[in-house]
Amino acid sequence: MLTYSQLRRSRPGHRSRVREEDSVRHGWVPAGNRWIAVDVHEPTATERGGTVIIVGSPGRDRVTLTRSMIHTARALAAHGWRVVRLDWSGTGQSPTAEEAVDAGLWVDDLTTVRDWASSHGPVHGVGFSLGGTVLAATGDHGWASRLVLAPVSGKQWVRHQSALRRMGGPDLPPRVSEGTELMNLQLSSHGAAALKALPEPADGPDRRIRILSDEEAGALPINVHPRAAAVPARLIATVRTALDAAPAGTTPDDTARPDGDGLVPEQEITVDVAGTPVVLRRSTSGAARRPAIITEPVTRDHDAPGLAFISPGSEVMEASGGLWLRTALLASARGAVCLLAERSDTGELVRSDITQDSNPYAHQTLTESRELVMHLSELTDGPLLGAGICLGAWGLVASAHELPATVSERLTLMVINNVAWQRAPWRYWRQGLRGGPLAPTLPGQDEAAAAPSSAPTADDAPAGSRWDAVLAGLNAYVGTTARTVVRGTRHRARNASPRVNALAAGVGVIDVPQPTLRRLTKIPGLTVDAVFGPADAKHCGVTPQRLGPRSTLTVLDPLDHSLFATESCRRMVDYVLAYVPEV
Repeated sequence: MLTYSQLRRSRPGHRSRVREEDSVRHGWVPAGNRWIAVDVHEPTATERGGTVIIVGSPGRDRVTLTRSMIHTARALAAHGWRVVRLDWSGTGQSPTAEEAVDAGLWVDDLTTVRDWASSHGPVHGVGFSLGGTVLAATGDHGWASRLVLAPVSGKQWVRHQSALRRMGGPDLPPRVSEGTELMNLQLSSHGAAALKALPEPADGPDRRIRILSDEEAGALPINVHPRAAAVPARLIATVRTALDAAPAGTTPDDTARPDGDGLVPEQEITVDVAGTPVVLRRSTSGAARRPAIITEPVTRDHDAPGLAFISPGSEVMEASGGLWLRTALLASARGAVCLLAERSDTGELVRSDITQDSNPYAHQTLTESRELVMHLSELTDGPLLGAGICLGAWGLVASAHELPATVSERLTLMVINNVAWQRAPWRYWRQGLRGGPLAPTLPGQDEAAAAPSSAPTADDAPAGSRWDAVLAGLNAYVGTTARTVVRGTRHRARNASPRVNALAAGVGVIDVPQPTLRRLTKIPGLTVDAVFGPADAKHCGVTPQRLGPRSTLTVLDPLDHSLFATESCRRMVDYVLAYVPEV
């Protein structure tokens, strides 16, 4: 009988994804006393003799633009280009233990990666949003061509991101006083000033800069929810055509010639974290060999604490603004070994046959969460901590029953801001993500705005319009009634016996954590800490308490649902590090 992993590998679509992933090299490039994370897509067709560097924005833009950037990179690699993507210093997988990011280094970051790539022929640049702004600000020497999409000045970008932070809702903690706090990004004062000084890119044939308009390439998914961040239909063809028409260019060093090995970034590096050397190593995890990062001190005990981190639903590996990698570095400075890995349909593993996120509440999330914990258990004999936010937390909970007792007895699950407590993922997908009359409102969502509205009909409106208006009104009424009933059931379930709680969870009340936590107490030795921010705690009817000998409900203030705010990230880092004793 085929196992699930074997069946998955046997699907044609899965085989194509493996080939694409295997053609990508992940690692780091040195830039003085810091390291820049890069992903190198080697050409899968006849080489065109050049490299394309694709750059985007950090913060929330990084999440919404990831799918567009990776699809573009894969298409260009299939067209014969070598493609490099990078994370700006202090963001993503470019390691730092500092909270505030010095964006003044980003122009140098891009210049460093360009010079590194130039040993393999002419270098072209493709910049998305703020990435195009930084691209245009680098020195002209060394670029064969530069393409900019959705151009914006640094000041405009900072102002827009700052406005998004202000509109983030009343559940976000207040901004911190130092530097400039944006959504998912904390800039140092110097970094914010450096960004604001960058002008909006403009067409300049003499500088080999070309602006690709929205009419040509399609509007980028910048101001949208990550799950709605579809790839513009004309994007890839437009970029490919523009690169084909660009001048071939020459390498800055006439003696430099491409070789057959491609660009090979460093796979293992050592960084200083508060005076302690910490090793970062690229690896893979699970049967599908998903890209992973391991961090650990230069020397550690065989029974050192082990920490595994899983990202939220639409995020790339490092979760909110590099939060998990920074946490891993700080934990490894205390002697722990830490593991992060990509999940299917997110980050590096977005599928090529879809341009928008698929249902993440699927068996693959359960499988990959279990594989991550099992991988961590092989790295150390010490106590284990698995931490996940939102969907990542759901994956840990769903996979816990499949872990062997030798692992679960060492394991603590930190379930952060998870409001999906169904055992059957299809039920949550149907009710929580598709919308409709029974769709629950999200924390902080206005109830009146959530219900469908019926538009007034004029007497002379067509019959079809009047009928549509009647249906919309009925849908709004039914939806409001259904939500009222469901919420009333939730309220009763929270205060009822365990049997009633379990029944409520089984029939579709998705945000009652107590039944699931009680089921987890039956797993030998497993410890569970379900952590909620104030808004999610209110939504789920949670108060701090202990459920059984090893399960607790914890409310952390301040903590917003997606850990957008700097103060939330600080609180989360400190809370996780409390599990790792200082050496």
